[in-house]
Amino acid sequence: MKIVFCGETFPQSRDLLAPLLPDDEVRRVSLAALPAAARSADVLIPMMARLDAPLLTDASARLIQQWGAGLEGVDLAAASARGIYVCNVPSDETPNAESTAEHALLLMLACARRLRACTRSFEDGLWGAPLGESLFGKRALIVGFGRIGRALGRRLLALGMAVDAIRSSPEAADASALGGGEVGRPADLLRLAAAADFVVCTATATSTSRGMIGPAVFAAMKPSACLINVSRGAVVNEPALIEALRAGAIAGAGLDVFASEPVGAEHPLLLMEQVIATPHVAGVTRQSYEGIARAIAANVNRIRAGERPAFCVNLDRLHAADGRLR
Repeated sequence: MKIVFCGETFPQSRDLLAPLLPDDEVRRVSLAALPAAARSADVLIPMMARLDAPLLTDASARLIQQWGAGLEGVDLAAASARGIYVCNVPSDETPNAESTAEHALLLMLACARRLRACTRSFEDGLWGAPLGESLFGKRALIVGFGRIGRALGRRLLALGMAVDAIRSSPEAADASALGGGEVGRPADLLRLAAAADFVVCTATATSTSRGMIGPAVFAAMKPSACLINVSRGAVVNEPALIEALRAGAIAGAGLDVFASEPVGAEHPLLLMEQVIATPHVAGVTRQSYEGIARAIAANVNRIRAGERPAFCVNLDRLHAADGRLR
């Protein structure tokens, strides 16, 4: 089978999948070459590429299989109209949620301990500076209390933090998972953000969550508070974040994702000392990637055998020509 990674981001992904499918052609193509490659591919792995209706019109793929969970770049209606399975790998099927939670904690610590200023202290010949903050005794607000949010909450409680969360539909057991912290709805965001020392985004990007961390949230936050984002760049209103940082409305930000990726080295957020940034690597660990590769190889083999793939998100839309569900 012909398996195509779309674009040149996340380079280790192809290297981990190819050995699991030794009889298949597993290659990576540039975005410019993607339309031509899609016409002969059996499996498309979107990564960060946009698979829209024009591209899918001529696609020969039987499966669109994301490397991970996010499918916001895939036109589900167009894929379904072409009879293409669209699948992802949920975070709880691999150590992805744990890896992402660890990375959120890394960014929190880096902001609290002013990591970029530490590097400059070496350049300036300073020792024992800058003065940082401890996470112990602080309060975090986790925006999005799914698998990643829960994994992060466990870690923050172990560090002696108080933890609240925002969830679209809170459940009775959520508060106990946060050691008695409050689990509010999106309508509670401003109130809970005002009390937080860290607002941490782990929410998925949906029509309702896009831009939810915007001017009103930054105005509500403490001037000493930091924003952390390990979810999707679209959840944060980026121009508003830049303005809040420049105005001193918040103290800093730890960002693994951006509104448009990849970003250049001259992006204004990368030039701010109070920003700790990483290139979308929260889930990029060996353990997470090996788990994703195994799940994808299993789905490719299911397609090869004429079986229904696992974790299909558009199954209810797919019908064969005779009208039966595929």
